[in-house]
Amino acid sequence: MKKRKTALALAAIAAAAALAAGCGNGKKTAGDNGKTTFTYWAMLPGPIATRVDSLGDVEMYKEREKETGVHIEFIHPAQGQESEQFNLMIASGDLPDMIEYDWAEYSGGAQKAIDDGVIIALNRYMDDKLPDFKKVLEGNSSYDKGSKTDAGNYYAFPNINTGSYKTFGGPLIRKDWLDELGLQIPETIDDWTNVLTAFKEKKGVETPFTTMKSYFDYTDGFNGAWNVGQRFYVDDGKVKFGPMENGYKDYLAQMNKWYAAGLIDRDYGTNKREVIDHKMTNDGAGATYFTIGGAQGVYLKQMEKKNPDYNLVAAPYPVLKKGDVNEFCSYEQDVYQSFLAISTSCKEPEKAAEWMNFWYSDEGYKLMNFGVEGKTYNMVDGKPVYTDEILHNPDNLSINEALSLHCRATQAAPGLRQAPEYLEQYYQYPQQIDSLKLWSKNTDAVKKHVLPACISPSDRDREEYYALSASVRTYVEEMNLKFITGEEPIENYDKFVENLKDKFNMKKLLQIQQNMYDSYLER
Repeated sequence: MKKRKTALALAAIAAAAALAAGCGNGKKTAGDNGKTTFTYWAMLPGPIATRVDSLGDVEMYKEREKETGVHIEFIHPAQGQESEQFNLMIASGDLPDMIEYDWAEYSGGAQKAIDDGVIIALNRYMDDKLPDFKKVLEGNSSYDKGSKTDAGNYYAFPNINTGSYKTFGGPLIRKDWLDELGLQIPETIDDWTNVLTAFKEKKGVETPFTTMKSYFDYTDGFNGAWNVGQRFYVDDGKVKFGPMENGYKDYLAQMNKWYAAGLIDRDYGTNKREVIDHKMTNDGAGATYFTIGGAQGVYLKQMEKKNPDYNLVAAPYPVLKKGDVNEFCSYEQDVYQSFLAISTSCKEPEKAAEWMNFWYSDEGYKLMNFGVEGKTYNMVDGKPVYTDEILHNPDNLSINEALSLHCRATQAAPGLRQAPEYLEQYYQYPQQIDSLKLWSKNTDAVKKHVLPACISPSDRDREEYYALSASVRTYVEEMNLKFITGEEPIENYDKFVENLKDKFNMKKLLQIQQNMYDSYLER
């Protein structure tokens, strides 16, 4: 840790001390009747923060303490300051026993965190202390590769999506308007042109399709019709960069045509979420790209009384020719986001590992996703079914809020998550279930193009990789906006590609990405 301490650490000591009071416990204290106590640093998810002050108040952790005698003392950074306070804590060297974080975001990646003496490798505990975790990894190569570094070190306990549903967002459209106009749900780009034009000309809608700038910069959607990704992706083992592929030019040319015709929100470059919400619930737009839970369900509920005929449904990810498959959709990876690592300050790492192993067992899976049997769910015909405590909460809490008091089904967390039975009960409207099933049809075709989130550059390439990535990201975002709005003629697209090659050293960046992916495959 000494080599990581900088001047920043001097300023961080006071703040980190407050954040990590009691860090490095893994000890028995008189105050808890001899129970083993571990300190656990983690972000407090928004839905939970509205109801409780700590994850320690969530029923699943209380239940686990009853069963094991292990007490977890949670430490939560201030919301909106998580990354800053994580960095302050790391710089101070005063660490809690366990840290839940996306370790791909650690400077240099997870292996660097091990080399820096921040977290420990779990390899030594796999056989004796982690039988359930080991069994899960052995049963799925994707889980296994995503849980270890290129050097073969298991570095943390990951959030694992165990279900078949991987896509939770996509194109949403007003079915009631389609019915009124005698139109079908669009499948092809030409269909979308016709539908959006009808919304504008026959419904008088100022903004047929509303969205935000990030959609055209990071989210796969319409671009997949041209068989090209938004950013880096894999094609037959080769890493490619979407904006440098021929199809991307055609995609932007089509978006420019729609923008010029007034079919795309003129203000998409500056739109905020509340603008989208307002337009989609006040007849200001007929289509958007958003999530099943965070948008579709919200809009349907909001409009129940205001407009009973309001019907927002999923459209398939578009293609150029009917019958084709869009292979570039939003996709939730098998292993992603939250990873619980044991720090080098933990005095009882074996016991901490045993405590974490539970969340990869059948019992842990149920507690994580459904809560306590008899209280928040019952087994019916071999399947967990939520009780009225969740589905019809007596305090009028939403399903999200009710679940947040009992388990972590609705937020990324270390363990086995995204149970199909959870999702199919969580989404209350039939339109949402239809969306879930429709967008998940192409999962296998999409997965083959996805670059794993857990890859990172080698020590040799690290500095150059991050510098090149940042400059390329900024340039592409800038040019996407200009091409779509017409500020930059699409005829200049070839010049844009040449700039990527000559001024931004894309050849080198692509090679680094390829090396990262190849190393992942060899894990």
